[in-house]
Amino acid sequence: MSKTKLQVLGLCRWSYPSQTGAFKNKGQSLEALRAELYTEARMAVRLFFLEHLVLPSLRAQTDEAFTLVLMLGDSLPEPWRGRVLELIKDVGQVKPVFLPEGQNHMETCRALMMEHRDQSADVVVEFRLDDDDAVASDFVARLRSLYATLAPIYEESGRVAVDFCRGFVIRCEPRGTVDYLPVEARLWTPALALYLPPDHHRSLLNYPHMRTWRNMPVLSLNKRPMFVRGAHEGNDSEVLERKVQSFRYKLENLPELMRCEFGVDLERFEAEWAKVTAQIGTG
Repeated sequence: MSKTKLQVLGLCRWSYPSQTGAFKNKGQSLEALRAELYTEARMAVRLFFLEHLVLPSLRAQTDEAFTLVLMLGDSLPEPWRGRVLELIKDVGQVKPVFLPEGQNHMETCRALMMEHRDQSADVVVEFRLDDDDAVASDFVARLRSLYATLAPIYEESGRVAVDFCRGFVIRCEPRGTVDYLPVEARLWTPALALYLPPDHHRSLLNYPHMRTWRNMPVLSLNKRPMFVRGAHEGNDSEVLERKVQSFRYKLENLPELMRCEFGVDLERFEAEWAKVTAQIGTG
């Protein structure tokens, strides 16, 4: 019996200005949206999370056979464009794609993922990261190894999902401090992955994450923390307003866990966040 070929494919949307009406920008012109998204203060926060949370967790992956498509607007100005490209240049799995702005958000994301699917794969495993998320260093490896367990369900249903539902919220305050909250949350996006046929006409963005269970079987796993969500004033998803459960965890152990399991240096993270807030004057 031949070995199943899995492609692990991720998407991160990095300040891409979608068509007006997406997210919270209803009634806003594309020009006004660009002006809002590309302000110096907002870009500083986005670059901070990219450098100190998102990319460290991707560099730390024990299974390097994955692709993360980084979706950016084609008018992303300097110096931000150059800084993004500089930050990702040593992470070969991250593929930047600059797209014309103002397009339909859902359709653009679907087309982008479809374009990057390997049609020679047997199964494509799709995941998404917001630009302030991280996943554990064995995230890709576990997605691959779990297929042996999921295969019978996948073959019966044609698609299946895995929901790693334990992790941490890192709350970065405008005054420069950082707080931590252990959380258990069902069907959050950072560690949710969909197993789909390469020629499937939908992508993971076409399945609203909180309703994934209505469209396919979902395996929920909560034994180990597998994700980090950054929370700050600029979150469009209002992370801390969502209903979550906490779990017992000794936060004095968090620096070692973050270093070993996520590739994140919390001492440096906190110091750099204090610098960012001081520079942009949010406090």
